[in-house]
Amino acid sequence: MDVKTIWQRSFYDHVIRNERDYLRAWQYIDDNPARWAEDEYFA
Repeated sequence: MDVKTIWQRSFYDHVIRNERDYLRAWQYIDDNPARWAEDEYFA
């Protein structure tokens, strides 16, 4: 039987502990669509 991995490779999670962490995560999420064209896997 072949075992298949369901988890993303290079997955990183972070617990948001304060407002600074929250704002950094929000900025990343907000800016992410603008960077899609730079992604090597975007087609």
